[in-house]
Amino acid sequence: MLAEEAASVSPRTRALAAALTFELLWLLLVTASVVFFAAHLGPRSDDFSGDATVRGVLLVVVPPLAVVIGLALVGARQAVERAAAPNGPPLTNMLRIALWTAAIANGGVVLSILTSLYHAHTTWIAVGVVLAAALSAVGWACARTARAR
Repeated sequence: MLAEEAASVSPRTRALAAALTFELLWLLLVTASVVFFAAHLGPRSDDFSGDATVRGVLLVVVPPLAVVIGLALVGARQAVERAAAPNGPPLTNMLRIALWTAAIANGGVVLSILTSLYHAHTTWIAVGVVLAAALSAVGWACARTARAR
């Protein structure tokens, strides 16, 4: 029975589920990096904020925000798999909220990427546009799945 369900899942659904898993891993890596740098770099650092207030805010805000977005990504993946099941149960409100949260988070990252490309070199512009397009597609798919009844 599991093989039949796996065979009936479309490549788009598999790609979206894989993208959401990749985003979760990326979120964990970025969160760990930001928290590490905020906690360990001193006031004379030029690469990361040397301001103690900014570092403190990062240490207080980033971990809870990462937990919320991480849970949303896990819920969004479950919702995508449930929505793709031929005779699966309908999406619950919590799964729809997870999908919308993942879509909004992707939109925020896309805006962040696009605004950071203003002074970028050509290679980074190309990479940024590709990343923004991929994240836009994932956000769009999450929003479309959340709206489907």
